[in-house]
Amino acid sequence: MAKQARAIATREAIIQAAGMVFSDLSYSAAKLSDVLREAGVTQGALYFHFESKHDLAVEVIKRQHETTWSASEKFLEADMPGIEALVMISKSIATQLTGDPVVSAGFRLTTESANFFPESASSPYITWIQTAERFLEKAVAEGDVDPDINIPDTANFVIQNFTGAQFMSQSLSNRQDLFERLEKMWNRLLRLLVLPDRFEKFADLPVKSRP
Repeated sequence: MAKQARAIATREAIIQAAGMVFSDLSYSAAKLSDVLREAGVTQGALYFHFESKHDLAVEVIKRQHETTWSASEKFLEADMPGIEALVMISKSIATQLTGDPVVSAGFRLTTESANFFPESASSPYITWIQTAERFLEKAVAEGDVDPDINIPDTANFVIQNFTGAQFMSQSLSNRQDLFERLEKMWNRLLRLLVLPDRFEKFADLPVKSRP
């Protein structure tokens, strides 16, 4: 049991170290020696758990998606308007992006280096687009959004706006201005999405997207 616990702890240390490395460096620039140094483990220990840098990066992407999804699940069952849930999920993910290296690394890998992991990189976005569709359908049913909107197209539009905001923030300020960008993003998106006679109900939501 003690041996198994040590193996689990070593694997976790490697994943966390990979998060630090892939968050700071591009996939191409990052080396397994960087991960070894950060984790404080031997090369043999790393290869016991992961066959290659690619396998390790795929695990980081998987862990990132699990982490962001777990924190966002509560909004799926929450008693709140669909539009508000969308805003609060974006805040939840932004909080993780700025505080969890594995989440930060996962997003960097699936944007900057997505061509290295086409299936692993696309799967989380498909899930988030489908989730956005659910909340938009709820918002339509609640009378807050025009029932004639194209929900799949609009869900894609929302997710690509968030993805672009976090990527620009990462590139220009190391995500220091991410919450400011989110607030500006939602100020514009809500005016596009919400029916004029319902807008007042959500007017303060962009501010809530900040810590």
